Amino acid sequence: MIQVQRLYKSFDTPVLRGCSLRAERAQLLGIIGPPASGKSVLLRAIAGLVDADAGSIIVEDKEMVGASEATRRHVQARIGMLFQNVALFDFMTVGQNVAFPLRRMSQLNEKDIEERVAEELAAVGLSGFERRMPSGLSGGQKRRVGIARATITRPRVLLYDEPAAGLDPVTTSRTFALLRKQRRRLGASLLVVSSDIDRLLPVADQVLMLHKGRALFQGPESELRQVNSPIIQQFLKGSTDGPL
Repeated sequence: MIQVQRLYKSFDTPVLRGCSLRAERAQLLGIIGPPASGKSVLLRAIAGLVDADAGSIIVEDKEMVGASEATRRHVQARIGMLFQNVALFDFMTVGQNVAFPLRRMSQLNEKDIEERVAEELAAVGLSGFERRMPSGLSGGQKRRVGIARATITRPRVLLYDEPAAGLDPVTTSRTFALLRKQRRRLGASLLVVSSDIDRLLPVADQVLMLHKGRALFQGPESELRQVNSPIIQQFLKGSTDGPL
């Protein structure tokens, strides 16, 4: 379970301005909103990669804001994250990339690690890709490797930042179908940021819409489309009438 309450974060200017959300176990929460609404910063704060200025982030019953380094590491070991740019190590093979978190966080022997890597690659449709280099992969294949790496430790929380960015429509649809399968297989809480709302909303159990660092709505898609908010309706329709 993830619970964020009145979270604030500023860099040169305010980014998160009292943002709140709740994601239950085995729930897929889709996060949407205009550019610069704080979506990626929110994910990084939950992952413990960005220190919040104020507020609360509870992940698996542990408070992350102001937590000790030991507590932070304990929670991060239960989080898997796919970055927007995938961030594969280009000097490592696919198998080494996927195994990287497991080698850092577990005491498994090499045989068990290799078996786990093969299992995760099979789950994303990339069986036999262990010895490939990232430079020889397509964009969709790189993102599937990133998903396999995010799930290799069997995390309780998965954070995906634009998992289908730059992909063609067919690969995008397959990617979102894969995320839904991963949630069922792992029983993890998934928080997925995506600009492709047409494909994200149908697979999300709930939707969170951010606007200027605040949560305007959280609930099912059916309720989102009925909300009497000009900002939300303008965003859903892709209208350019008036500033978001």
